[in-house]
Amino acid sequence: MKQRLYDIVSRVMIIFSFGILVIGCEKETTKDKSVVFSANGDITAKLTEFRNQLGPVNITIGKTGGRREINWDGVPDSLNGKKLPANFFNPTEAGASESLQRGAVYAALDNAMVSASKFSEVNAQASSEFSSFSGNKTFAVTNATLWPVSFRVAGTSTDASVKAFGAVFVDVDKTNSTYIEFYSNQVSLGRFFVPPHDNNSSFSFLGVYFPNAAVTEVQIGHEGRLSDGEKDISQGGTKDLVVLDDFIYSEPSK
Repeated sequence: MKQRLYDIVSRVMIIFSFGILVIGCEKETTKDKSVVFSANGDITAKLTEFRNQLGPVNITIGKTGGRREINWDGVPDSLNGKKLPANFFNPTEAGASESLQRGAVYAALDNAMVSASKFSEVNAQASSEFSSFSGNKTFAVTNATLWPVSFRVAGTSTDASVKAFGAVFVDVDKTNSTYIEFYSNQVSLGRFFVPPHDNNSSFSFLGVYFPNAAVTEVQIGHEGRLSDGEKDISQGGTKDLVVLDDFIYSEPSK
């Protein structure tokens, strides 16, 4: 009788312990979930919501909160259509402008460039598909379909991480094609697809916020390369060609 009672109590304790473990796992999973900000057409409201989530924009070094933005109009006209230095928006040499020290290092091995002419200097056939969301310049890595953006403490060469990253995309035509994948060191935090634009505009926005993860790199992927000189898929080409405008991300920190 005692042995039977002992067995029942033991089973109850095991079930109770397992329940605590499951509840703990559920809490951990919930806590680590990402928050996705996604829009097409009129993207302004969702973009504003994402900015508000990150906090005020920073324009000097030494910040620990808030956000950074790149809208490409800070690139001088003399560099239009030319390969940009990978650290253009985080120069570390003596006397570098604080206004350019934004902690983003992009596409060191690829042909990253800015255009004020819808990339007609690279692909005149597809340029009519593109427009700028802010200012008159857009950004692309013209000879790659997958390219990284990593982070540094603004104005330094110290590796850093962010809690969130988002970007404005121009002329995404296909569902589940163009994406941002987030990494914490070598571990993927998830791949998130950019919604295709609607009939009201050519713009799409995707931003993802990770409350409890350190994003050390994002990789942006899309179908086609502007440097191939092909038409966009909406013009009868075989690939969906896209360019980008604003980058918005939380202040990079160690």
